[in-house]
Amino acid sequence: MSYCVHEDLKNAEAVMIHLKTCGHYTNRGPTTTTEWHPVNNYKKAESLARQISKKYNKGWRKAKCCIK
Repeated sequence: MSYCVHEDLKNAEAVMIHLKTCGHYTNRGPTTTTEWHPVNNYKKAESLARQISKKYNKGWRKAKCCIK
């Protein structure tokens, strides 16, 4: 299963891990305030989310919309 890590460049919300099939990822439009980082497995997604969240001191979590 593939995942993507959502980074809010404005530091408004925590870093989130989504499934690559999630509508938030597949229906996204161009923006300058967010960045998506696709990864191949959950372990890599978790590691990347942890790493990115350190920049913002906001923490990270699984997206409730697509990961139970």
